[in-house]
Amino acid sequence: MKKHVQRKSLTIALYLIRISNIKYILKNYRKFPILIVFLISVESIAAKTGYTKNIEMEKKICIIPVGSIDKHILYRTQKELEKRFNVQVCIGRELEDPNYAYSKTRKQYRSTRILKHIQSLKLSGYGRILGIADVDLFVPELTFVFGEADIRKKVALISLTRLRQEFYSLPEDIALFNKRIIIEAVHELGHTYGLRHCTNRNCVMFFSSTLDDTDHKGSTLCDTCTKAINNGKKL
Repeated sequence: MKKHVQRKSLTIALYLIRISNIKYILKNYRKFPILIVFLISVESIAAKTGYTKNIEMEKKICIIPVGSIDKHILYRTQKELEKRFNVQVCIGRELEDPNYAYSKTRKQYRSTRILKHIQSLKLSGYGRILGIADVDLFVPELTFVFGEADIRKKVALISLTRLRQEFYSLPEDIALFNKRIIIEAVHELGHTYGLRHCTNRNCVMFFSSTLDDTDHKGSTLCDTCTKAINNGKKL
């Protein structure tokens, strides 16, 4: 972390020096031979590391609607994620319905195929991507999933379908529905930051096998996961 800060400081210093003194230094380069060599070396290091570019990219999350998703849901999720991850969150263009992922046998949509489709778009300029779909998702090993994430590719996906009370023939509850969306979005994005499933039932990274698990754990990280995400470590 210290090395990153030092590199950033050097890059900023180089920029300021260029703006204010570049003409003077170039006209009088014989007076500043060591400085000229130093600046060239620092610029070379900065270019090789690409630190600034990487930092800007890492600070952006892109929400991708997979099929038609209510704009209010997208905007609300965008604002909540910006607050919780302290990053810029953008909303990308709407993708087609994920019919390519539909299983006639299961009558559900295979989440991994949707993830791979999003990855194949090769969206640039974002550190992480969150797909939001309104179809019932599954993986072969489980009856259903609320979402899935690819830790290495930093792409995540959540489904809205089973987060609604109406799915269970219960009265509509918009507030609870919105709360669940944020919980699942934070959970799956947490994986893209390197976090694994947590054993603390109150932590958002706890694995939800039922909707009761989701409602119980809430949308915040436990102390252990908070430290891990701040230190950039994997659990």
